[in-house]
Amino acid sequence: MAETEEASCILPRREVIYCGKCGMPPEYCEYGPDFETHCDPWLQKHHPDLYETLAAKRGADSVKKAGASTEAAVKKPPRPWTTEERLTAFYEKYVPEKIESVPALLEKYAGKEDSLFKALVKKYGEEPSDPYYSESSDSEVSEDEDEGKGKKKRRGASAKKKETASQTRVVVAKESQKKKRFLTIVSGMETVPDVKLKDASKTFSKRFAGSSSVKENPQGGKDIIIQGDHMYDVAEFIADKFQVDASSIFLDMDGDIVPLA
Repeated sequence: MAETEEASCILPRREVIYCGKCGMPPEYCEYGPDFETHCDPWLQKHHPDLYETLAAKRGADSVKKAGASTEAAVKKPPRPWTTEERLTAFYEKYVPEKIESVPALLEKYAGKEDSLFKALVKKYGEEPSDPYYSESSDSEVSEDEDEGKGKKKRRGASAKKKETASQTRVVVAKESQKKKRFLTIVSGMETVPDVKLKDASKTFSKRFAGSSSVKENPQGGKDIIIQGDHMYDVAEFIADKFQVDASSIFLDMDGDIVPLA
């Protein structure tokens, strides 16, 4: 009697299909990086019935999420990714099983983060886009209302200029020296449109009545070094003199990157 009851509790055997490209059940393929190029075509060829079922379900889910996705796309994050967030996003896309190693990698490559990302891009592929720098399609195209044809066209030089401005990111930091002296370090001035670092350095020197120079940093970029503690004044001066939007200027507060605006 006991054996009969135990036998009745055994669940029927279920056949599980695994994707021939990524090795995951097809229900989870969409979360992988090669879903559209590898997994989806494989499923359509080998299991057309399951392909149609999942395609219909995913289409319904997309419709439900369309409103929320559109709203999220419009909202811009208050600041760019930190280096840790940037590296975490990279690992989430390509090797999520290694996300726990992010803190150790940052410690190992302190001051050499640029080399780390170059190596990762070479090994895995292009970096995920930072949503702070993403723009909606409205910034790139406009409706041709005059002709009434409903066609979209690029805005040419104005669109290119706006895109360049959106990539501007200037970080101002303060570094202590011996005998209570300080340096103000400006990184990212090369991302400001139509600005030459040497000319900018001379402008800073004249404005703050002290020496100013351009030096290469460990990441391979170039910083402007200004004598004295002028972090806040320099940030405001950049916004005013070089017409940089305050949302693109950041203050390095002992490692915490804080937006000026």
